[in-house]
Amino acid sequence: MSNSVMIPVLTIRSVELGDCEAVTGLLREVGYPMTCGVMKEVMGTAQEDSQANMMVAEMDGRVVGVIGMHTAQSLAYPDPAVQITMLVVSGEYRGEGIGKRLVACGEEWGRAQGCYHLFITGANNRIKQVEARAFYNRIGFEKQGYRFSKKLR
Repeated sequence: MSNSVMIPVLTIRSVELGDCEAVTGLLREVGYPMTCGVMKEVMGTAQEDSQANMMVAEMDGRVVGVIGMHTAQSLAYPDPAVQITMLVVSGEYRGEGIGKRLVACGEEWGRAQGCYHLFITGANNRIKQVEARAFYNRIGFEKQGYRFSKKLR
């Protein structure tokens, strides 16, 4: 008799409206007060806008991660760039390479869009700063400057 081990398969695919609850749950896990209604709007916009993309990591039929991004023009990056607007991996799956694979898919999408840079500005806001910085450093990001913001309302 042979011993076999089932290894879960990770699939990264475009987001679908049916992923709303799972993606909303991931964002709530890191402190974003998101509703499924608002998330459906975000997903719809990403699906209709050729300059935006949203993908999920799925393991055994369960959404365990999400990345959102859009192309951006900025003085900091005179060449076309891709901004990561959200990147969340479920707490129980962190440290397994899922975030790295999502970012790699973001890099691939960015290259296909003709972009030369990939950046994120919100890595310090909602998730543990040390953990986020260590993750981005590990996968090749470099810290460049600081961000200032001001509420308008």
